[in-house]
Amino acid sequence: GTSGGSSVVSLTPPHRLGTHVETFGATCVRMIMLVQDVPNPEMFVGGASNAYRETPQNTQDPFTSWTEGAQDVIWERRPMLLVPIPNEASWVQDDFGVMPPATPTREVDSPAAPPQTNNGANRKRPISSTTMVDSAEQTAAPSLREQPAAPTPPPLPTAQQQQISEAGSVLAKFYPANGAPLPKLHDVVEVIGVVTHTPADFTNMLDDPSFASASPAYPPPSQLPRLQVLHYRTLEPVQRILRSVVEAPVQDVRSLLLASLTSEAFAGDALAAEYMLLQLLSRVYARVGDRPLGKLSLNFTRCTEITASSIVTCVSGLCAYAGGVRLTQLAAADAPSLVPKKDYETERLMRGALQLPASSVLVIDETDVVEGMQFGEVGVKNLSALQAVATKASLPIDFTFYETACPLDVSVISVSRGKSLLRDTFDAAVPVQPDAAAAAAAASVVSAAVAGAVDALRLAVLKARTCGDASIPASEAAALALETAVVSHKNALAQAGVDVTQDHLHHALTLARLLAISYGDAEVSAAHVNRASELEVAREKRLIAA
Repeated sequence: GTSGGSSVVSLTPPHRLGTHVETFGATCVRMIMLVQDVPNPEMFVGGASNAYRETPQNTQDPFTSWTEGAQDVIWERRPMLLVPIPNEASWVQDDFGVMPPATPTREVDSPAAPPQTNNGANRKRPISSTTMVDSAEQTAAPSLREQPAAPTPPPLPTAQQQQISEAGSVLAKFYPANGAPLPKLHDVVEVIGVVTHTPADFTNMLDDPSFASASPAYPPPSQLPRLQVLHYRTLEPVQRILRSVVEAPVQDVRSLLLASLTSEAFAGDALAAEYMLLQLLSRVYARVGDRPLGKLSLNFTRCTEITASSIVTCVSGLCAYAGGVRLTQLAAADAPSLVPKKDYETERLMRGALQLPASSVLVIDETDVVEGMQFGEVGVKNLSALQAVATKASLPIDFTFYETACPLDVSVISVSRGKSLLRDTFDAAVPVQPDAAAAAAAASVVSAAVAGAVDALRLAVLKARTCGDASIPASEAAALALETAVVSHKNALAQAGVDVTQDHLHHALTLARLLAISYGDAEVSAAHVNRASELEVAREKRLIAA
């Protein structure tokens, strides 16, 4: 906690942990990390029952009398391997002053306190509640290019590096309190606890084989610190922004975001920029069978390597978790596996490069793909995994003899010169058409923005990705108008030469919902469907012309 702006205890962020735990002793530390593996539970002696019985007055050893007849009480704890958050933006704040949760947050004091609730936290918060940040330290225009982000997709670790790297990771021991929910695989979790470094790691495992659990073969505490968790809670990206609140109209935020993407990512292509804006606001809000609702995966074509680099830079400046990868990296002989795999010898889940937190954005650079490129066995599995994440919002986990799908809400963007190598994967392909005059006009809008506007853009994006929603109208008149707009859209696509299917109509409703969120509206209206229809017709005409 904080008091007068200073911490009560000394807390250390996770990425500053060294590989040697001795430097911390029994220091209380605070970490914000990703759950990468959830091994089997551990059983240990947590107390004793029937430990007290009456002792005669002349007994000289009351302690012996107290312990006679005591029975061990077996408790359970859950170890979890926590790793630094992949693709975490450098501008993400890491401080106790995180903003209050916009959605219900699992927050638990371990081991005794029940999970806390946030009154009113489950109420929907539309993007119209977005506020501007007035930072005294910011004086320049909010160019996303000036943000500290990688100009090109960083190289993935090789397969060997991926297997042996434990730097920055910790093995956390969670003690469930009164049935409180524990973090899940790929959750971003804030933990406060005490680092232990005794040879036995305070395990006190029982000698009785009936209580023994499969213990993963982890490195010793000197290499992989052990953390006894006292308090934990899951975090959404929006909770990691510090802000001073100044109200601002949502239209201003939307216009500035659109201008920034137009000028800095797409060289003046307003159509591509608006699709990108909607993609940044998208998230999986429900699932029907194996079909995720709300996602929007895009393939931008007619792009160069410069376009791909610009998109990565802009996305990294707006989203808390964003990164890029070149598709050619996945074809290399030492290509890392994107899919996590169970190692039965060590009882560990070997890390996959696609183990990313929810609300991540992954940009796939296909601009250097050449005809006839060969992919090895790992490369083919990587392509299949990318398709699963983009189409089903799920990540396959390899258990050798079978695979299981884990839900994974990661937005996938492909940037290519021609058609994407990932066939039938994306919800829409958008050919990019640069426009120098439009780029200059959009740049002037960005340069005229007030100081601190970048934080408002980030806050708007992260709020929408966390809790943005817009429902179908309940009134009969509004529902009829919406139906009429959908029929008009179907006719417009047919006139443009498109063979209309059910997927086209579903896609249009997804765009209409995202448009409503971008304008801060609580319901999808006919106007949103009409605007979605305009975008789709313009996009389809570009595809036909190509």
